[in-house]
Order: sequence, then structure tokens, then C-alpha cells
Amino acid sequence: MENKKNNTQLTEELIYKCEKTKKNNSKKDKPLTDNDIMKYEIASELGLIDKVSERGWAGLTAKEAGKIGGLLTARKKKLKKQEENKGNDSEDGSV
Repeated sequence: MENKKNNTQLTEELIYKCEKTKKNNSKKDKPLTDNDIMKYEIASELGLIDKVSERGWAGLTAKEAGKIGGLLTARKKKLKKQEENKGNDSEDGSV
């Protein structure tokens, strides 16, 4: 449990650092979505977070960006499937 808390705090710090280095900071800050947070987490796991913080998302190669996108899609599908299974389990249990 404590590891997850530390990981979340680390992720929030990295996201903040990356968001501060964005070009065109004059635009309004939009709140980060779950997809944005997941994207930062994946970049961190792949060891690309330093590159993102220095150069932004445009500084990644096509291969790196594709890897992040593929993992993001896979995780979203997995989460959706888990939510569907939870819904089916609760319906079956209430009979």
C-alpha cells in the first residue's frame, strides 16, 4: 500500500515537471485526464520520462510514441474488461 502511495506521489511530481516544460505555457492549463496520467506512467516505466520532460512529447521517436500508445490501448482494454466482469459478477450474485 505504501509503495503505491510513493509511486503515485512520484508520478504526480514527474507529471508536474513535464507539464511545466511544455511549450506555449501561455495557453490555459487543462486538467489532466486519466489517459494523460496513464501515458505519463507508461513513459516512466519505459524510462522515457526524462526525455519527455526535457523535449516534450514531440521529442519522442515514432517508435517510442507508438510503444506508449500501444501499451496505453492495451491497458485501457484490460480496465474496460475488468469493469465489465465486475458488472456481470454483481448481477449474477444478486439473483
